[in-house]
Amino acid sequence: MEIKNEKGQVVHTNHISRLIEEMRKRNILTNSITRYQYLQYDVEESLQLIEAIGKSRDPKFVIDDENRFTYTNLVKWIHCDTTAQCLDPETRQPIPAKLKRGIYIAGNTGTGKSWALEIILAYAKAYGFRIKFDDEETRLSWVNHRADDICSRFAETGSIDGLKKVNVIGIQDLGSEPSESCYMGNRLNVMRNLIEARGDLSNTLTFITSNIPINHKLLIEQYNDRVASRLSEMCNYYEIRGIDRRKL
Repeated sequence: MEIKNEKGQVVHTNHISRLIEEMRKRNILTNSITRYQYLQYDVEESLQLIEAIGKSRDPKFVIDDENRFTYTNLVKWIHCDTTAQCLDPETRQPIPAKLKRGIYIAGNTGTGKSWALEIILAYAKAYGFRIKFDDEETRLSWVNHRADDICSRFAETGSIDGLKKVNVIGIQDLGSEPSESCYMGNRLNVMRNLIEARGDLSNTLTFITSNIPINHKLLIEQYNDRVASRLSEMCNYYEIRGIDRRKL
C-alpha cells in the first residue's frame, strides 16, 4: 500500500509502519518505564505493615481518616495495582492514578508527609519490587533528599546533573529551600531547574513532599506556572490533612 504526500511524493506506509514499530521497541514513542504487577496482596494487611513501620520510628504513629486514602493508594501504586487512585489537583476528587508517574504529597507542617515517603520506601525495600528503566531492570528504590540540601550541593559544587538523570529520586520539603543558590557568581533557582530537567525525561520517577499544594499560587510564584503544570504531569497528587502530629 502507498499514499502520496502534499508534494505528490509516494510514501510507503509499510516502511513507515516498520519504523514506528522499531521506535516503540526502543521506547522512543512510549514512556521508558516498565512496571511489574504484584497483586497477591491484601490491602488491609499491607496497611498493618505500614503502621508497624511507622510505629518503629514513632510509637504514636497511626493510620487514620487524615492519611488513610494516601497510604492505601501509595500501597496500591507500589504494587502496580490498576485500582490505585490519586487526587485531582483542581477538584480534590479521586481519579485513577498513573502507575508510570511519580508521587507528590502535600500537607501542613508535622502531618507526616515526609515520613510517608520514608515509610513507603521501607515497604518497597521489604518486598523487593522490581522496575525497568529503558532496558535496565532494577529494584524499585530511591534516596530521599531535602530540597535545601540539594541547593547546598549546587552552592558547593556548581552542579546537580547527577540528580537530574537518576531514575528515581525523593525530594522532601519542596518550597522550604532558598529561591536562589549561588556558585561562583552564578545564581540559580535550583529546584525549578531540577524539576524542569526531570520533566523532560521519560525514564524517571520523582517523589515529592511539600507544604504547598501542587496547584497553589505560592508554587507558581516560586517556580513559575510551567513547573506547576509539569509537576501535575509528572506526579500523582495526594494530601495528608490534619494538625501537627508531633504536638499530639
